[in-house]
Parts: sequence; structure tokens; C-alpha cells
Amino acid sequence: MKNSENKLSSLMQGAMLLSIASLISKVLSAFYRVPFQNLVGNVGFYIYQQVYPIYGIGMTLALTGLPIFISRVIAEQDSQMNKKALLRQILITLSCFGFIIFIALQISAFQIARLMGDPNLVGIIQAVSWMFLFMPFLASFRGYFQAILFMKPTAYSQVIEQLMRVSVILLAAYIGFINHLSPYTVGKYAMLAVPIAEAFSLAILLMYYRKNIGKLPNIKQMAYPNLTKQLLLEGGTLCLLASIMVLLQLVDSFTVRKGLVLSGLSVIDSQVSKGIYDRGQTLVQLGLVFATSFSTAILPSLSQAYKKKAYDSFNGIANEMMRVSIFLTVAITAGMISLMPMINQLLFNSQTESHTLSVYCFSILITTIITIYSSILQSVDQFKIAAFSIMAGLLLKLIITEFLTSKIGIMGASISTIISLFFVLILELYFSKFKLKMNNKLSFTIKLMLNAMIMVIMEFWLSNIVIKHIPFNNFRLKALIVLLILIPIGALSFIFVAQKINILSDEEWKSVPIINKFINR
Repeated sequence: MKNSENKLSSLMQGAMLLSIASLISKVLSAFYRVPFQNLVGNVGFYIYQQVYPIYGIGMTLALTGLPIFISRVIAEQDSQMNKKALLRQILITLSCFGFIIFIALQISAFQIARLMGDPNLVGIIQAVSWMFLFMPFLASFRGYFQAILFMKPTAYSQVIEQLMRVSVILLAAYIGFINHLSPYTVGKYAMLAVPIAEAFSLAILLMYYRKNIGKLPNIKQMAYPNLTKQLLLEGGTLCLLASIMVLLQLVDSFTVRKGLVLSGLSVIDSQVSKGIYDRGQTLVQLGLVFATSFSTAILPSLSQAYKKKAYDSFNGIANEMMRVSIFLTVAITAGMISLMPMINQLLFNSQTESHTLSVYCFSILITTIITIYSSILQSVDQFKIAAFSIMAGLLLKLIITEFLTSKIGIMGASISTIISLFFVLILELYFSKFKLKMNNKLSFTIKLMLNAMIMVIMEFWLSNIVIKHIPFNNFRLKALIVLLILIPIGALSFIFVAQKINILSDEEWKSVPIINKFINR
């Protein structure tokens, strides 16, 4: 029992390290968009966001989707020699994939831009394609280190990559601003920041590679056709899972602006409205930090426990991780919804479409449940169900988004995202043979909803009081003060009520670093 608790504690520490790194990266990602938008304007921001999902898919391959799969298959090897031999084969296979994707994007950039309704995006699409040449090395090294539960290389390389990317993007935007360059030219230079940043990230990983891996043995650990099949099916499913929100955003790139034009907006107004809607993507990514980090950290251990038929350990880890991750993301979602006008004001100096962004934030909770549950399905070899469900959800999103947006405006885009995610979750729960047995499921759900309602009502009430007593006229400064006061109050109240009504067990509280110290006090 003690070994199991130590293992879970180690897993949570690794998950928290990745969470902190992801949080830093997401904060950087949210921060740079504010000056970037101010420098390039709403149209420039729209242009950047149209191609951003391609970067997001590439980032998923390099940072989460493929590394999770690679960590799983490498963790299943019974010796260090076999682990390193398999790493070599994965590197070779992924290098072929990366080169094919790069060539395909270079050749088909014009066709993709036309489908997005803007042929001027060709140069930006070609610029971002260079990242896929770095992807095989980033994904393989990160996956290996995660397999041996060594999370520092992934965490540090991720932060360095984001720092460099944000720096180059802002530099490109500033140069474009002072030289009055076309927004499309600025967008091209901004996307070239991606391969530059990945080069720095790879340099960090190579430092750890030399210290911890060394020379890779030229041993054929797995037949290449079998490895390729696993990468495409299981690895591809994990990439679908990890990039589900980015893929939904990619659908938006092809449908939302067209729907807005059909609703009666002009081309320029539709671009501006789409740019405002795209603000929600950053907020959702911030909220999904815990879900992606937890799924990254727990999958190797879940796979090992299932393979060794340690079903009690498997169910214990899966059950606790699902409850803790839902608890955290409900708090984050409720907090964002209650404070959305202030968040919108602070980040973008406007409260426009705050209700649309609030609806969009519900995707944080649904995606978290999908992410964790799909990771559990992956560990019991039910990856086909997850893949089928996600593709069906994407198809539904593609069908309904343009229609809903043309009928009810930009709110239709948010609603179509929520509907599609619910559809994915329902399909997974219905078709899965594995049923997660959560302890006191009904009681847990009711208590969690009650706690969320208490926090939302309290945040609404306090925000109105605080705003009235702030003597400044600057709206952005007011929003900052309100958030600095209400975010810690909301978080502490959520934890306090949760402890009083016993939402989590003592073991579950102990599994969450930082919060468990507060509970002990």
C-alpha cells in the first residue's frame, strides 16, 4: 500500500511539474497575444489565428500526442537496451512522417488557403510547415524521458520553446508595425518563429540526451511495419485526443467566417468577429493544462499496471486521477465563467462577446473528461473507440458550425463546439467496454455542482462591490485589480467548501501537490 502511495505521489509530482511548465507556456501564449493584437490589429490577429491550428497540430505531435504514445510503448520494454533500440526505430519512422507532412504542406498550401477563403495565407502556411522537420526528434526524446518518469526535459524544453517563439513573434509584429508591413507579411514572419523556437527546444533535449541516453543500439526491437501501424493507429488516436480542441479550431477556420458572412456581416466585420471569438482558444488552453499534464504523466504507469494485471492499482490510479482532474477543472471553468468580463477586459481591453467566450469555456470541463477517459481507454487497448468518437465529433462540428453561425452569429460557433464535445463523450461512454467505477459518483457530482454555484454567485456579487470601490477610471486597470482580489478568494473558498462537504477523500487531497499543504494547515 505504501509503495502504491509513493508511486502515485511520484506521478503527481511529475504531473505537477508538467502542469507548471504548461502553465508558464500558456501564460506566455496568452500574454503575447495582447501586444501582438495591439500591433497588428484585429485583421492581423484573424490572419494569424486562421493558420494557428496547423501550428497547434504540429505542437500536439511534438509535445503531447506522440510523446504520450512513445512513452507508453517504451515503458513496456523490459530493459534499457530495448528501450533505446526502440527509440532509434521510432526516430527513423517519425522522420519519414515529418518529411512527408512538410512536403505536403509546401505543395498544397494554395489549395488549403483557398478552402479557408483567403488565398493570401499561402506564405504563412508554408512558413509553419518547417516545424514538422523538427517534430520527430522533439516527440521521440520527450516520449523516452516520460517513459522513465523523468519529466524535466519535457518541461524545460517546452518553456524555452515558448519563450523563443513569443520573443520572435513580438519582434516580427513590432518590425511590421514600425515599417507598415502587410498583415500577411507579418503573419509569415510570426509563423517562422515556430521552427526557430523548436531548434532551441531541441538543443535543450539534446543536452539531456547526451547525459541520459547516449548512443542508440542498432537493434531491431520491432518490425517496422508493425511499428508504423502502431504509430498510425494508437499514436494517431492519442494525437486526435491531444489535439481535439485544435482540430475543432481548424474546423472553425474553414467554417466560422463563411457562416458570419452568410449571417449578413461584411468580410471585414466577419474577420473582426472571428478574431474576437479566437480569444477563447487561449483561455481554454490555459484551463486544459491540468488535463493534458495528468494524462501525459499517468499513461505509462496505467499501461504497466494493466499489462501486469495489477487491476486494483490500475483502478485506484484511474479513479483518483479522474476525480481530482474533474475537481480542478470544474473550479477553473466556474472561475473563468464568473470572471469572464474582467478577464476579457484585462487581456483584450474589451468586454465584447464575453457571453460567447463564457459558453466556449464549458469545453474545458468536457474536454478534460474526454482526455482523461480516453487515456484510460488507451491503456486498456481500446484506442479505436476513442479515435472513432473524436472523428465523429469533428464531423458533427463540420456539419453544424457554418449553419449555426449563419443563424445566430458568433455564439453559434461556441455552441457547436460544446455540442460536438458532448457527442464525443457520449460515444466514448456508450461504446467503451471498460467502465470506470468512480466512488460515490452521484454524491461527488452534486457536491461539486453545489460548490461551483456557490463560487460563481460569490464572484459575481463581490466583483460588483469591488468595481464600485476602485477609484481609477482605466477599465483595464480596474479589471486587473478585480482579478487580483477575486481569483485567490474564489480558489480558497472553493477549496474550503470542498473540504467541509467532503468532495475528495483524504487520499485524493494528499495526491494534489500545493493544495494538500494548504489542507494540512
